[in-house]
Amino acid sequence: MEKTVTENGAQAANLEGIRIVDCDSHFTEPADLWSSRAPEAWKDRVPVQRTEDGHTSWYLDDEVFAGVGGNTITTGREKTQGLHTVQPFSLVDQSAWAVKERLEIMDEMGVYAQVLYPNAMGSTSNHLFAIQDVAQRTACLKMYNDFYVDVQEESHGRLFPQPILPVWDMDFTIKEMTRLLDKGMRGFTISDKPELLGLPELPESYFEPMWDLFNESGAVVNFHIGSGARKEDRERATARVQPRAGTAAPQAAPAGSPNQLDSCWRYFGPQRYMATFGALLYASNMRIIANLCMSDLFDRFPKLKVVSAESGIGWVPFILEALEYQVDEMITRPEETSFAQRRPREYFRDHIYVMFWFETSAPAKLLDDIGVNNVLVETDIPHPTCLYPNSANRLAQRLAGVDPHTVRRVLQDNAAELYRVPLPA
Repeated sequence: MEKTVTENGAQAANLEGIRIVDCDSHFTEPADLWSSRAPEAWKDRVPVQRTEDGHTSWYLDDEVFAGVGGNTITTGREKTQGLHTVQPFSLVDQSAWAVKERLEIMDEMGVYAQVLYPNAMGSTSNHLFAIQDVAQRTACLKMYNDFYVDVQEESHGRLFPQPILPVWDMDFTIKEMTRLLDKGMRGFTISDKPELLGLPELPESYFEPMWDLFNESGAVVNFHIGSGARKEDRERATARVQPRAGTAAPQAAPAGSPNQLDSCWRYFGPQRYMATFGALLYASNMRIIANLCMSDLFDRFPKLKVVSAESGIGWVPFILEALEYQVDEMITRPEETSFAQRRPREYFRDHIYVMFWFETSAPAKLLDDIGVNNVLVETDIPHPTCLYPNSANRLAQRLAGVDPHTVRRVLQDNAAELYRVPLPA
């Protein structure tokens, strides 16, 4: 790939010979995801896609179950700005949900491989958890993960979906993890706040079998921003940014009790709400990273590898510095000082990965402070903030002036080693 020039005239990073691994993109649920996999007895008990008044949604048991996710790439591969998703679904480019077309657009983007997260279903199994019938919920989750297995196999080593886990049932979680690991899955995405679902917190004994399997298998633990959101939280946020066709755009959120995703002033219109909400959501993973680095989880499970997806990197030096300072200032009792074997910065260095896409300052100035081996990249396609088009050149611009070894580690090697991506010779 030829060198490019940044907006300020500086020489961009040389990407010759580098296979970019995009560690956060979203694979939209195709219209036949469940209907094509459901046995005859389940055909009327799985989500189906339906378009009414020009607006497409997922329906379950004849009620709206979910939107179609963030989709801003239209047919013809033009990015639409100012919307969370183009409507109806027929206007969404097939690269959002079809393997062949996704590989084609990746080639156009200059991206070799992608780590995939859900889209309409959020980033974890929380949305499916809202299905009250446990048998129905279980069937829908297994079909969803089977879809991911098919995607990975069809991609021939270029797409790596991160399946969702049924954390409401730990025996089922271990069986599903084992089943999917045997099929070649590299990692899983889980909620950072299972307590919002009425479950224990992540360090508690309930989750020990899951952590043990992550530890022994080498599978990646993925925390995507907003992963703690419940179905009702996501619905409320989506209603703000994507009004139904034929309805007035809401100028204020309805009064009521706050929920997990409330972060913006109610009087914002949908576009200003979306911009503010998106900017604040990147910081949501500070909580899980801070808690992990202050806990003894990595002492108990020393081979864990954790990814903070779609959260940016500029905040990392500050939060690590703050944690280190607070340890020295606040932790004095013997039972507290002996709780964890190492310091927060050490846990981060050996166990945690973060990623950037649109940032310019942090990739240019903070990679050494964060740790060259801890940084990944993403494009977030097809979401509203995705780095599209010209993804590879735009990433190269962000790494202008960075030494070639670091460029290769950040764009390729860190992710290839972590997710076991087979690179061409």
